[in-house]
Amino acid sequence: MNKPVVQNFGHETSLLRRKNVLVTGASGFIGSELIRQLETSGYRVTQASRNTRPGRLPVLQLPSLDDPLTAFEDLLEDVDHVVHLAAIHHASASVSAEEYHAANCMLTARLAQAADKMISGKLVFTSSIRAQCGGVFDGVICENDPPHPTDDYGRAKLAAEAEIAAAMPRRNYTILRPVLVYGPAATGNLAKLARLAALPVPLPLKSLPGRRSLLDRAALCAAIIHCLHEPKTDGEVFIVADQRSLTLGEMVSAMRRGMGHRPMLFSLPDHVLDLVAEITAQNDRKQRLYRDLVASSSKLQSTGWVAVEDPVRQMESLQRADVVSPLPLVRVPL
Repeated sequence: MNKPVVQNFGHETSLLRRKNVLVTGASGFIGSELIRQLETSGYRVTQASRNTRPGRLPVLQLPSLDDPLTAFEDLLEDVDHVVHLAAIHHASASVSAEEYHAANCMLTARLAQAADKMISGKLVFTSSIRAQCGGVFDGVICENDPPHPTDDYGRAKLAAEAEIAAAMPRRNYTILRPVLVYGPAATGNLAKLARLAALPVPLPLKSLPGRRSLLDRAALCAAIIHCLHEPKTDGEVFIVADQRSLTLGEMVSAMRRGMGHRPMLFSLPDHVLDLVAEITAQNDRKQRLYRDLVASSSKLQSTGWVAVEDPVRQMESLQRADVVSPLPLVRVPL
């Protein structure tokens, strides 16, 4: 008779019971898909949230910074793995540096301290590409490039990464830096792009040269689950992105084709775009549209995770699935 397998950081599946994964922020855009994939993969799932609402799965109250560390330890009772998604999402001038630091760094630090003591498996933290760089980058960014966040959101995420590394000397954690995430029912500033694509009018986007790396939501969730059981990811930081970057025009074209429409894009001379940007005080936004943010996920792919090869085809397919009631497909990074 075979003996039960003993788990080490989640790399083997126990024969005694299904492993329990605590997911913070589980009701959000990423969390809803992650729960589906975790359950399909055979995990038990427990949700934790700052705002508990009744649902299909039990929802635990995520402790606040005012609570003692023991409250975080109690949260992790009977938990094998932790996936930390909860955060103040999006870079916004309406959120102070102190608020970002408290919610996105210090709360993460307390959770990591408790996880180091309580869990036998892994903690996977969804940071952001904004912990590595600003909204644009010259060249192709990878994990070896020194991190230079340019806003309070990115600085708080980078500080949270350092807190996790300091709190978990066993290195039973993985940090993911996703780029722009797209998928059904997304929200966020760039979701306006999908609404724009749904309008039956020509758009002057064909000549905009700036390229952006994107990330399919399902592929991100697959990356999270991959990191729960892959020892090559222990104690590492990974950029997560589809293999190919896209221009704004390519994104809109993919969405429109998925809706069953022609792309209907045209070009405007640069001097006209310059004039429009100046009149509307959008010069900074225009610069972002003209410059790149291209990221490589080759490091994570080398551990066995499979990235989406063709985001154009993926976006078309996702939009086609929602063609009866078009939903925004793009979300700003975590």
